[in-house]
Amino acid sequence: METTLLDVGTVAEVTKKRKFVVEHEGTAVLVFAHEGAVYAFANMCIHRDRELLKGTVFNGKLVCPGHQWAFDLDSGHEAVKDEWQPTFPVTITDDRVLVDVTNPKPPCRP
Repeated sequence: METTLLDVGTVAEVTKKRKFVVEHEGTAVLVFAHEGAVYAFANMCIHRDRELLKGTVFNGKLVCPGHQWAFDLDSGHEAVKDEWQPTFPVTITDDRVLVDVTNPKPPCRP
């Protein structure tokens, strides 16, 4: 399978925007900067399809605005329910932020 990388801007642009959504083939991907790192999550929460764009980052977790499920920034894991929000690998090359939208990690549930 061919890798699909989305160029979402320079590090400075992403940091300035802080949180935004990009679309790729019907999938909304939340991209955000936090404490010098850039993360990418599926924008719709696995619990009740709430937009994580409207959530907050607190204590190293992305907190859903609907029912406060808290997803680890590095893995997407929600410890209380032992569930995983799909995330996408992010790399920075020549000051460009690239999101690998080939397959979310872990894969989305059916």
